[in-house]
Amino acid sequence: MRFILILILFCFSNIVFAQQSDSKLAYTYYQNKEYVKAAEMFLQLYERTRASYYLDYHIISLINAKEYDSAEKTLKKYLKTDDNNKDFLVNLGYIYTQQGKTNKAEEYFNRAVKKLIPYENDIHSLANKFRNIREYNWANKTYLKGRELLNRPLAFTAEMGDNYMMDRDYDNMFALFVEALLQNPEKLSTITSKLSFARSYDVNGNADKVIASQLEKIFRQKDYPSVFDELGVWYSLQTGDYTQAFNHAVKLNAKNTDKLYIYIDIAHEAANARKYDIARQAYQRVIQKGKEENPYYYTARKEILNCKYRQYDQAQPPVENYRNLVSECKDFLQETGYSNANADIIVLTSDLYAYHLSLPDSADQILQKGIGIKRLNTLTLDILKSKRADLLTYMNNPWEAVILYTQIEKANPNNDIRYEAKLKKARLAYFEGDLLWAKAQYDVLKGSTSKLISNDALQMSHFLNMNYEEEGDNSDLERLATTEYAVYRHQSEEALPVLDSLIQNSSAGIADYAALVKSGVLLSQHQDQEAALILEKLAKASGQTYIRAKAIFELANLKNRTDQKQQALGLYQQLVSDYSGSVYSVEAGKIYRELEKTIKNEKITPVN
Repeated sequence: MRFILILILFCFSNIVFAQQSDSKLAYTYYQNKEYVKAAEMFLQLYERTRASYYLDYHIISLINAKEYDSAEKTLKKYLKTDDNNKDFLVNLGYIYTQQGKTNKAEEYFNRAVKKLIPYENDIHSLANKFRNIREYNWANKTYLKGRELLNRPLAFTAEMGDNYMMDRDYDNMFALFVEALLQNPEKLSTITSKLSFARSYDVNGNADKVIASQLEKIFRQKDYPSVFDELGVWYSLQTGDYTQAFNHAVKLNAKNTDKLYIYIDIAHEAANARKYDIARQAYQRVIQKGKEENPYYYTARKEILNCKYRQYDQAQPPVENYRNLVSECKDFLQETGYSNANADIIVLTSDLYAYHLSLPDSADQILQKGIGIKRLNTLTLDILKSKRADLLTYMNNPWEAVILYTQIEKANPNNDIRYEAKLKKARLAYFEGDLLWAKAQYDVLKGSTSKLISNDALQMSHFLNMNYEEEGDNSDLERLATTEYAVYRHQSEEALPVLDSLIQNSSAGIADYAALVKSGVLLSQHQDQEAALILEKLAKASGQTYIRAKAIFELANLKNRTDQKQQALGLYQQLVSDYSGSVYSVEAGKIYRELEKTIKNEKITPVN
């Protein structure tokens, strides 16, 4: 008996192996478009296993080979033995659609629907069969018949909406998604995912027009369910209408007590889009609710401080604004304490003191207090140390800065923080005029796993290799490095005359790089037009490819930031198409796609 059992298992394993091998070969034939061979093998596999997907592939292979008569003959043969088999009926109908025999196709599709039984899995199975051959109308007829059989008039609502979506019938799609939300508001995230899918594949913007107009009708109704305010928030964020999103959040929170997180979401996205006034209003709404039973209170308190800083950084506010902000940061730290969770506010307070109030000693005290926090996690400690090293570099204390960067390197042998510290050490060596050592470090850092670090290193490595003279005079390059250090230390008034001299009197490579540095100084001073003129000249006339690419990228960012979106779009596209090998092309591609989406959304009539 034991021998017989082993023999049976051995034979069974051989059969399974042979079946897998034949299946793989059949799919290989299919992928190689050898459809007649594929059809033959799939039929053999079906007859051996009775697995319906093999028969599907047999029929599809015959259709691709335009062997319609063979496909029809095969199916009719099987229908004689099993005329209730809906797979046979649908496949036969599909054959007729491929031949343009619409009436005959509908006859067999209708026969399949009539064969349905009042069993949910059977209904889904047939509907999916129709979906697989893109007969979305018949898939919905299947679901409608299923409603009758199950005596459930609201069943399959979302599934029918999916079919309308795939058929690009957005009016019916949205109507059914609304019905689905009325039945089950908890399905909102599922519905928004489907709407995102519809929008992403609708190149003509028809889905957006339907969503906007239908939401507008809902919002004109009295006492509509609050889930539609949440849907309104989602859609307004998709189209970049942050004011409208905020208005819906206000209505939503008037009806619910557990939706404060919506304000946080809106504020986060609005701040990323540089809509700081809306972001601050949203955070303020959370703060106004007070601390009690408000898990988002301290998050809002922190983020509104960061938001104010980012907003000030985009303009030239009075120094008093920075003084008030640093006072708010200190009050927050005094109230909540120096901790891991507050590392971002510690850094923000330090930056305000050092770079906006010209009080670097106060900034250093803040960072040292942060570094001294007990049980500080390693990552936060290294971030604070790195910020202090940056500050010491700014304070013209390079030796102590190098010590801190070296500590960070040694403490992080296997992550990107190490490479960032090495990059900053190389930059400091460059500032100090140790060009040969800096060049060697940049050459090594080109292979960093971090794209941002490797890109920065690649640019500096290329610049130094192109302009450093092993046996010659490097005085202009040393002057440029020293001047860049002055720019880093916010000594722009001293740096600008030197940059102008280098632009006029240096070799082309150094002159163009100096012009690029000058444009950065002008941008930091919000002299956008003057900066743009320099960048435009470099983009057209520089003999250095990487200088042209950098100039185009900075010019595109400037146009984007100042709402000249169409011009920005053209510049990002130029980087992608003409400078595909540059370090900026990938980032330009990402921004291009987002900006293209934003421009498209701005053309849609906003929901009132």
